[in-house]
Amino acid sequence: MNYIASNQSTSHSVANLSHQEALDPQSLNLLTYSGPKDTCQGIASGRLGNMAGGFHFNLFGVKWYGTEHLYLCGEWSQEGERSEEIQQYIRKMPSGVYAKRCSKAKYKSEIRADFTDFRYDWMLWCVWQKCLLNSDFASLLRSIPEDSVIVEVVKNDPVWAAYPDAEGIIRGGNAMGKILSICRHCLITATEPSINRQLLNEVGIYILGNRIEF
Repeated sequence: MNYIASNQSTSHSVANLSHQEALDPQSLNLLTYSGPKDTCQGIASGRLGNMAGGFHFNLFGVKWYGTEHLYLCGEWSQEGERSEEIQQYIRKMPSGVYAKRCSKAKYKSEIRADFTDFRYDWMLWCVWQKCLLNSDFASLLRSIPEDSVIVEVVKNDPVWAAYPDAEGIIRGGNAMGKILSICRHCLITATEPSINRQLLNEVGIYILGNRIEF
């Protein structure tokens, strides 16, 4: 049986972020992580994830604890005081885990109806900001060998992560792994990710009361 083998051309294409993959650990150099404390091949791979702490950055004149906080704010990014109120609540959460858990519990019914239309490009933009604004995170990402296929291994998350099936094949969208690969490539080559900035401008994203211009 033939399985999809992620390669650099696939990982570096934003258009492939929503594609499902089947990754064979026997034929690919996989760099995996599930939680913030995980290591793989001697690399602190768990620190790559959105839920890992220690990579603060300043953006829009305020301090962000991590990418997850910024990404979550996109779910409530309509114009108006209500969205800003929710975003301030999210931004002050001490960790990405709490920010996600608490915001979904309190405000799930108010998430933008069109959020899934732009979530991939928004997540890529958020992770790229952390790369640009936190040199320690950028250095960690640069240290990963280019032949490594980065995989976030999480059960029941076929969008952002992937998980091994009964045969050991890791299946799922693995969008976070792809985004990290895109950012790694751009850091190494001194290029910019191919984010669909036109889409992000068209949907109108307001963060802390200000509309972002991409």
